[in-house]
Amino acid sequence: MSLSKHKHTPSYDFPEELLSEIFKRLPVKYVLRCGAVQKSWYHLIRTPLFISVHSNYQKLTAHVNPKYLLFHDTSITQVKVRLDDAQCNEYCKFEYPLDLPTCLWNLQSNGLICLSNMFNENVGYNPDIYLWNPLVQKFRNVPDSPFSMFTFRETKWNALAFGFLPEVNDYVVVHVIKPISTAAPPCYLISNPDIGYEEYPHSVKIGVYSLNSNSWKEVCQDKVFVDYMSTDVSVFVDGTAFWVGYNNEDLCQLVMYFDTKTNVLGQVILPDDIIFRACQLENPLILPFGQSIAYFVEVGEDDASEDDEDYGSPHMDIWVLNKDTMGEFSWEEKMSVTLSENVWPEVLGIRNNGEPIQAKLDKLISYDLDTHEPYVFVESCEHLTPTPYYKEGSKSPFVIRPFLETLLFLDMD
Repeated sequence: MSLSKHKHTPSYDFPEELLSEIFKRLPVKYVLRCGAVQKSWYHLIRTPLFISVHSNYQKLTAHVNPKYLLFHDTSITQVKVRLDDAQCNEYCKFEYPLDLPTCLWNLQSNGLICLSNMFNENVGYNPDIYLWNPLVQKFRNVPDSPFSMFTFRETKWNALAFGFLPEVNDYVVVHVIKPISTAAPPCYLISNPDIGYEEYPHSVKIGVYSLNSNSWKEVCQDKVFVDYMSTDVSVFVDGTAFWVGYNNEDLCQLVMYFDTKTNVLGQVILPDDIIFRACQLENPLILPFGQSIAYFVEVGEDDASEDDEDYGSPHMDIWVLNKDTMGEFSWEEKMSVTLSENVWPEVLGIRNNGEPIQAKLDKLISYDLDTHEPYVFVESCEHLTPTPYYKEGSKSPFVIRPFLETLLFLDMD
């Protein structure tokens, strides 16, 4: 009998353990395609156990698997994930969910993006916070912060941070707020209503949200002498949230930090060489750098001192914040590079290896951390953004951050 007369139906009834071993090695978009093959696969990839197994494998093999960069287009509500290589080819792209408001503060960590309209005074005070997984196109609302009752008029400053805690496999949101003197007293003064808040004008309130418990905890701390906090810039590294602040009395900029492991809010004074750069007071930039942070200083022709090696030439300095075994912080100048002609001084972001990214005409350039020499990272930006690149007085069309995949929220209804 001819074999052509027999019809063979392929069988996909593999043991779940074997399927899990195969699927966990696949990028998210291919896992989602596998879920469309048959119902048993669909249900398998949506189990909490597999989602955890896949996320853990992606984290453990991030140093060998293709690494990604998230390009967040600032002109439209579009986010793209690209390969971190010379071609910067597109891996996937997605739009903001229609249910989420636009013009949001955002920060991403381990595949999730935290968004909030808390700082947008133009649309009115809106303390809502969201966690969004763009790869699976699902998001969830974070319960109201314990300080959501404070309005703009009742706060001196307000700051958010978002990050991942690998030790406990949890995502956290940190909300720090400094009420003005007419606001409610700190928590430890509530039992003493006769003591006015004006006697404690340097007290702050700190809320920490845990995704695992879906709840907030509150912390209070006194003697925080920070008059201003940059709401646009925050970094979360190794369980610690960082912001840039300013002290009016000492006329100096500083880095504020909150350690979620010790519940301590502290500050680190910047090196004198950074404080000297007056231009940094308006546009501070801190980015993750390994298990710490890097502070980027854009030095223009008018800001360079006569002691600088390249006096009169614009250049960029990178300082790294180190922490010793005793928990003490110190600054180290990682490198200083002279900006060549047609290089836009703004740092767009960093690659997965920590190398900073800048624009030079229609190209993206980066710098070798060992030799400090610039090299062309992307030959042309035409395929990176649908909007024109730099024009006089315009802002960057996107920000660039390292990105790690996750299937988190895929099991949500």
